[in-house]
Amino acid sequence: MTTEFVKMRDGKDVYVTYWDCANPRAAVVMVHGMCEYIARYDDFCTFLNHNGYGVIGMDNRSFGMTDADSRGYGTDGMFENTVDDIKQEVDMARERFGVKNVYVIGHSYGSILTQRFIEKYHESVSGAILCGSTMQSGIMLWLGRKIARRGAKKNPDKDGKFFAKMTFASYDKKICEGKSGWINRDKAEVEKYNADEQCAGVGACSYMFYREMLDGCARINKRRADTPSDFKLMIASGTADGCGGYGKLIKRLVKAYKKKSGIIPIVKMYEGARHELLNEINKGEVYEDFLQFLNDCEGKTE
Repeated sequence: MTTEFVKMRDGKDVYVTYWDCANPRAAVVMVHGMCEYIARYDDFCTFLNHNGYGVIGMDNRSFGMTDADSRGYGTDGMFENTVDDIKQEVDMARERFGVKNVYVIGHSYGSILTQRFIEKYHESVSGAILCGSTMQSGIMLWLGRKIARRGAKKNPDKDGKFFAKMTFASYDKKICEGKSGWINRDKAEVEKYNADEQCAGVGACSYMFYREMLDGCARINKRRADTPSDFKLMIASGTADGCGGYGKLIKRLVKAYKKKSGIIPIVKMYEGARHELLNEINKGEVYEDFLQFLNDCEGKTE
């Protein structure tokens, strides 16, 4: 694992991590979620290395080392700029590893970014996995955008505690296992998350962050048909994941892809699993399923 700061198209310096392997068959761009950073995926990315895939991932704007002094804050245009960052990573991966095929795996907020990415840049990749994903739409999205926009206009850097209370806090309340218990069933991993200043230590993301993300969700819903029907897509979630509506929002997401894009995604629902599938107690099963999807895509595109 090696790291460096890379200047993106708009001049932003972004912290990028590489997992190199000898003679990779293809490459993967890994996209992390809210209130975390890419090094948390070291175990999974190393697993991919051992199975012939070179991996690149960045600390997304507003998180990790990319914005160490302003974690959780948002900036105007942040969402689309991060989507464009992923495209630059794809180009970097293809050049660094000398491969034809590149895949994107996005977790949580990273999966929302990935949904937008495959609308804009589907021709640059051979497939994608949405992990711990969701679909925001209808009256709840409309209301969330209205609240986020109002808050961002008054004080863009103010903590969006309203949103954290309505989501993460409510998920914890349902599970009743303490702070951040909703993320997975591995208590040691939850303790590590809570003790990490780059994760739970970030606190609530700002109103501007939520404005950018929710506006991005609305944009995705309008442009979902831009992703072609033959695009290779896998959607993975736990049945006990609040972000996925305990399965309900995943069903809506699958339905939306079928209706708008004609895509029939491969769907994996893990019984009893929570949000962070790649840190769950059954992560070995998840690793193998993700690898199988990549290998199957490779077989179909060679």
